[in-house]
Amino acid sequence: MSQAGAADPYQPYREAVRRRVCSVCLDGTDDSGCGLVAPQRCPLDELLPRIVDAIREIDPRHHDAFAAAVEARVCAHCTERDGFGLCRPRRDGRCAALVYLPLVVEAVREVDARPDPA
Repeated sequence: MSQAGAADPYQPYREAVRRRVCSVCLDGTDDSGCGLVAPQRCPLDELLPRIVDAIREIDPRHHDAFAAAVEARVCAHCTERDGFGLCRPRRDGRCAALVYLPLVVEAVREVDARPDPA
């Protein structure tokens, strides 16, 4: 997962995802960096704002709705989709946005539970 600028309102989410997901991701490196090689891109990096927004819209008591929300709000914007709208990483069970979704949800909930620094 790449580092975003300081003005990025999603930076706390990026950091939480890095701690929870990138550290255990099968595509990760020993230093919790991303081992994906271009042209592959991690959907957690590429589409994190959409993923966070989709998760935040779901009532936390409805765990089964997270995947549907991510698929509806995020997958249509994924660069891994081919001309027919099919996503090979998703089909092969390698889409980090879906494989690690429970950890991503935990990361989002962790950030949202923090007291407002204002």
